[in-house]
Amino acid sequence: MSIDHFDLSSVNWVFVGLMTALAFVTALLGSLIAFKNRFIGAIIAAILFGIGFVAWNYYPHNFGLPVLKTTALDGTVTPPTTAAEPPAPAPAAPPPGGTMAPPSTPPSGSQ
Repeated sequence: MSIDHFDLSSVNWVFVGLMTALAFVTALLGSLIAFKNRFIGAIIAAILFGIGFVAWNYYPHNFGLPVLKTTALDGTVTPPTTAAEPPAPAPAAPPPGGTMAPPSTPPSGSQ
């Protein structure tokens, strides 16, 4: 049985620090808004963190914030897509037979 090791050099520490700061601020705001009720404060903090996380990672901003990257099951990392970056069009497939037909020319108008 092999044990996979966690590679700390692949962690985006700036992103972790920013999300930790976001969690701290939302927990602080949740406890202030809930007036010392811990359960309500935790619910408010979770809602505020969810709003902040979605706004940070999925809002189409163009000023260079570090964002979440997705990792597939095989370990390949894909950058997030934003609304500002439309997907690249697929290349046109050649017709069956391997050759393309020459463009048709319009008939001459002299009759």
